[in-house]
Amino acid sequence: MWVQIAIAIVLQVLAYVLSPKPEGPKNAVAGKLDIPHPPMGEEIPVIFGKVWVKEAGVIYYGNPQTKKIESKGGKK
Repeated sequence: MWVQIAIAIVLQVLAYVLSPKPEGPKNAVAGKLDIPHPPMGEEIPVIFGKVWVKEAGVIYYGNPQTKKIESKGGKK
């Protein structure tokens, strides 16, 4: 039984060490965002309720800027 536990722990450590590390988020640059949008002149559907829209497009995305989050943590 102890052998199986030791093997399981070793395999967990190996899986953690060998797993790929995720990349951090990229900064948004205005004009270079990959946002789906409808072509000029295409009709924009008005939806009421819950429905599935196959080719949904983004009409307004907002202000695509990044802002560093700073906190004043620590002991008081």
